[in-house]
This record gives sequence, C-alpha cells and structure tokens, in this order.
Amino acid sequence: MNEFPYPPNRLPVLGDVLSLNPGKPVQSMAKLADKLGPVYELRFGPMRMVVVNSAELVDEVQSEALWEKEFGPPIRRLRKVVRTGLIAAATEDPQWGAAHRVLMPGFSREAMRGYHPTMMQVVAELIRKWEHGSDPVDVAGEMNSMALEVIARAGFGHSFTTLDEPPAGNSLPVVKLMVDVLRYASRPVSVKLVDETIGRFALRRHRHNVTELQRIAGSLIDNCPPVADEAPNLLQHMMETPDPDTGQRLSRAVVRDQVLTFLIAGHETSANTLTFALHALGDRPDIVERVRAEIDTVAGGDPATLTYEQVAKLQYLRRVVDEILRLWPVAGGYFRRPKQDTHLGAHRIGRGAWVYVNLLAVHRDKRAWGPDADRFDPDRFAPDRFAPDATPRRPAGAYKPFGIGVRSCIGRQFAIHEIVLTLAHVLYAFDLEPDPKYQLAVDELVTLKPAGLRMRMRSRNRLPAS
Repeated sequence: MNEFPYPPNRLPVLGDVLSLNPGKPVQSMAKLADKLGPVYELRFGPMRMVVVNSAELVDEVQSEALWEKEFGPPIRRLRKVVRTGLIAAATEDPQWGAAHRVLMPGFSREAMRGYHPTMMQVVAELIRKWEHGSDPVDVAGEMNSMALEVIARAGFGHSFTTLDEPPAGNSLPVVKLMVDVLRYASRPVSVKLVDETIGRFALRRHRHNVTELQRIAGSLIDNCPPVADEAPNLLQHMMETPDPDTGQRLSRAVVRDQVLTFLIAGHETSANTLTFALHALGDRPDIVERVRAEIDTVAGGDPATLTYEQVAKLQYLRRVVDEILRLWPVAGGYFRRPKQDTHLGAHRIGRGAWVYVNLLAVHRDKRAWGPDADRFDPDRFAPDRFAPDATPRRPAGAYKPFGIGVRSCIGRQFAIHEIVLTLAHVLYAFDLEPDPKYQLAVDELVTLKPAGLRMRMRSRNRLPAS
C-alpha cells in the first residue's frame, strides 16, 4: 500500500509544525490540500493525523460499520466546560443518549412552529436598531447578540437584552464570555505545565469565565417556569420530560451542560453563517435583488408577515444559505477514527487513527463542485444540479456542514430557519454598503468566523412601521 503524502518541510521530532499557521490550522490544511492532494498525513511530535480533503473519501469514512466519531483537541477542551453536552460527550455515554432523546422533540416541526414568533420578534428589534443608526455595523458582534437572544428567548424563556435598546450589540457581557471560552478552547497547543506557569493568568481568566457561564446557566434553570398550556421550550423539555428509554428525568447537571452547550456553541452556527452571508452578498446586488423578488412573491413585499410555512418557500434564499455553508462551514471539519484496520482510498490505515475531514477543502473539491468551486454561486443548489445525470456528479460526502450520522447537529433546522428569516428581513430592509478596503480574514475559534467585518446598512424605507 502507498504511504500517505506529507508536507516537504517535515522536521525531525517536531514533525510538520512549519506547515501550519497555529492560529489558523483549518485554513492552513485546506491550502496544503492544493499541493498534497485528496489525503495526506500530518505529524506533530508523536501525534499523527490523516487529513481528508476529497468528497469521495468522505463517503468512505461515513460508514458507521467501519468508522466512528473522534473528538479533536478543541472539543476535548470544551468537554471540561460542558461535560455531558451534546457536542462533547461520547456517544456511548448514557447521559448523552438521554439528553439527545429528550431534546429531539424540541426540534420537531411543531416545536419549530412555536419558536417562529420569537425569532420574528428578535429580528424585528434588530431591524429597528439598524434603521435608527447611521454608523457602520460590527456585523459579527451584532449577529452574535441577535443569535444569542433567539436561543435565549425561544429555548430558555429568558432575555439578555432588547436589541433596539441599549445595551445591545457586542456590548453584551455574556457574548464576550462565550467568545473568550471558545478562543481559549481553540489554542493551538495546550500543555498542562505551560498552562499552569506562563499561561496561568489566561487559565485563571478562563476558569472565571466558565464559572460565570455556569452561574448564568444555573440561574436560567432556577427561573424556569413550569409548562403551561403552550408548547414547552427547550429548557422546559429538559426539566420535565422523562427519557423515553429509562423513564427518568435528566439531572440538573446534565440540563446545565446542555444549556451551556446551546449558549456557547448553539448560537455560533447562526451568527457566523449570517456574518459570512452578509459579507458575500455585499458585493452581489444581483443576488440580493433575486432574494427581494422572491420575498415579494412569497410575502407580498413585507417580510414581517412571513409565517412559519412561508419561510420554507423562500427556496432561492435557502440556496444562498446552503452556498454560504458550503464555502464557509461553521465548523471547519470533524474527526473520525476507524474501528478496525481498514483502507482509506489506496492507503492502509490502522484502528483508532485520527482522521480529520477538512470541510473547507471537501466543500471546494473541484471534482465534486466543478472548476469554479471557489466561486459564490447559489444556483449550485438548484434542483436540476442534483439530477442523476448532473455534471459534475456530487458524492454524498460533498456537502456536510452539520456533520454526519447520529452526531450531526441536532439544532440544524432551528439554525437554518433563523438564518433564512433574518436574511429575508435584513436584505429587504437595507442596501448593504461594505467597506471597499476590507479583505476577508477568518478567525478560528472552534468555529470559523469573519474577523473585523464592518458594513453600513442603508435603510430602503420599505418596511412598514411597527
């Protein structure tokens, strides 16, 4: 069997440390794919990792019979914060299984219909705030605050702020807490001796942030009202619904870990995707006009009247979102490991080896997406592109922004609905005026996030007064 390719500047003992930007490892690995091909190996001291960049190879590692989920270093660090949280606990952990079963009904169609009015309320506040402002908007900060309010109100029956009244935007303390926790978990190197010596001040701040977030989660639990006649929110589901397999309710500690998971990671999917979308659409008024025309058709020119069912009819806008998630998946990739000695393409790979599926590269695989795979084109997701005779042929592994299998994102429908709804309002209310000097820079904080994006929102004065 062939050996895996590896970078040419490998060092003795240290391995491939010169080949990656430690602050942007996912983007570095995607660039290496251009030189090394669909699969290659990285070594860092004794650690070995195989990186998959091909949609066809993703099809191989999706096999649940031969492969299983592995946890990379950032998630292992987050596990110390959220312990039994859905993103961090092992699949075989009975507490993970219980939480997953209890929460599934909280993302059903009926539950989503109940969250829709709350999402509409939060987005309306954001629109009013921007209509009354004239300065360029800190897009990532505003999207974080908006997405946090959506999950807090819809999921936990709590509000951290009203977006059109101060304090709002990125001044929310809880947003800073969560970003700091994600940043600490994303450190390229974590060695206990270093953390407790020269890194002790950062460690102390991190522990304070975690304690504060745990306090906030505990307060949400303590103030959770009993379920009334209306449909329960996510927190009420967790507090009062017994596990259908065991008949037991989730412990307070497990509920707290899920609340923390949704607060820290749950809102990032929506916030980061919205930020990437506004950046991409700032230079594409032709796409924005198509979105507005669709809103005219579906909602009669007033996004404020959109019903839950009508959001699903915004099919072109949904293609815009899918294309953004293709180019910039919020999670840059995920880890897998073989359950036994097996093959990966033409290479032999041993049981338990770390395999990283680099979605930044897979989602831009030219064999799956064509020679213009780096170009923003929502029509890639038009129905005719998925016909059996479509060219190029797309393997099932070509598009996996929410992961795979039972460990795929439980809240993906919640996030997609929120993103489509928010974009419908923003694009109909405002003309986007990007800073012509801005060049996209992407931070890696467990998730991928545009850095420093500011944009002026010029009101079109077409939304009715509320």
